[in-house]
Amino acid sequence: MLPKTKKMHFFAGMACAALASPFGIIAAALTPVALGFAKEMYLHFTGQRANAENFAWTIAGAATFVLWLRLVPVRL
Repeated sequence: MLPKTKKMHFFAGMACAALASPFGIIAAALTPVALGFAKEMYLHFTGQRANAENFAWTIAGAATFVLWLRLVPVRL
């Protein structure tokens, strides 16, 4: 069973990709990566614990949504 934080990051990546999808598939793919990276850098430079696994789960959620967007014939 996955920890709650990993699931939250996965669904946050999906949500970011979904919110950026009206701007195109590239925006849907890159926005969660940029936001996840910025969040982890913020945590690192404020002395909190940054976690690369959380960043990876965010990217995995975004990649899942983008793959779904490409495979399912949805017109945006």
